[in-house]
Amino acid sequence: MTEDRRPHIAAMLGGGDYNLNSALQSSNLLSAVPLLVEAARSIATGPSRPIVLADYGASQGRNSMLPVSAAIDAMRAGWESAGPITIVHTDLPSNDFASLFAMLEEDDASYLRGRAGLYPAAIGRSYFDTILPPDSVDLGWSSNALHWLSHNPVDVPDHGWAILSADKGARDAVDVLLAEDWERFLRARAVELRSGAKLVCQFMGRGPDGHGFEWMASAFWESWMDLARDGLLSPEELLAMTAPSAGRSTAQIEQPFAGGSFEGLRLEFITTIQAPDPYWDAYQDDGDAEQLGRSWASMMRAANGPNFVSGLSPTRDKAALLDAMSDRLARRIAQAPQRSRSYNVMLVLAKD
Repeated sequence: MTEDRRPHIAAMLGGGDYNLNSALQSSNLLSAVPLLVEAARSIATGPSRPIVLADYGASQGRNSMLPVSAAIDAMRAGWESAGPITIVHTDLPSNDFASLFAMLEEDDASYLRGRAGLYPAAIGRSYFDTILPPDSVDLGWSSNALHWLSHNPVDVPDHGWAILSADKGARDAVDVLLAEDWERFLRARAVELRSGAKLVCQFMGRGPDGHGFEWMASAFWESWMDLARDGLLSPEELLAMTAPSAGRSTAQIEQPFAGGSFEGLRLEFITTIQAPDPYWDAYQDDGDAEQLGRSWASMMRAANGPNFVSGLSPTRDKAALLDAMSDRLARRIAQAPQRSRSYNVMLVLAKD
């Protein structure tokens, strides 16, 4: 186990790749949309001033269109006119914001279609820090994002995720950072949210009997190890491939609220459910194991690939390595198809 010197995490694979390969994330967020609609209906302020809706961890935008559309319609349902709403999409500075804005302007799923008085904007900054002015946000939304850590606390030689390492010290280091990051996120949102505002979050959690992501995480890691065995990666490069992400348990999420509220925020609702697997559902319909493998490999490449290659030398052909890994991962899954089992956390925070 070594200390990690990479201070930041990488954004999703650019060029619109994540938009094309995030059907799993799209399925994950659907269960949280009713919570967002309910929160949107509770916003008391009408068209007298612009409403601010913050989308934390928006990535390239595809998975923001449906929930933001639903939230806008729910807020406006009780208004006499379509008052102005500013929608602020936030993500890392390296995020592919160009694909987000192209989707807003060109895609039929855009929340701008058929709706007036909307003002989208984007900010490239980590949500572990304050992003927006104090007391400015009426409604917040975050999907498929809060399992990412602010940085990677350790590199481990036996897995691509330190939380799944055999080294207890590594697992403990991740849990410590999970707690610190969660409080950082909450403090930043406590500054930004107006009194009476709500924030709805959905992200990868931890189940009662495990993390739930073990199968796919291990298949992904084994595919990188294949490259090392084939001489395409050095042991030092393989060691630097540790993903800065991990699921939180319900108890870990609730801990800051043990005394009731935290920095003026109240945990209004929380639940953990088994996540859907749209790739498996498609496989049950068509029996195409090779397509199942390609779907998983493309998603994992888009979502996790950038972080795995971020520590490599700039002279390395990272795209070629990602392609080679993806081929091996797709074959591995096609040879032994199974349903993924992972967990979704959904929660609602309220600003008193």
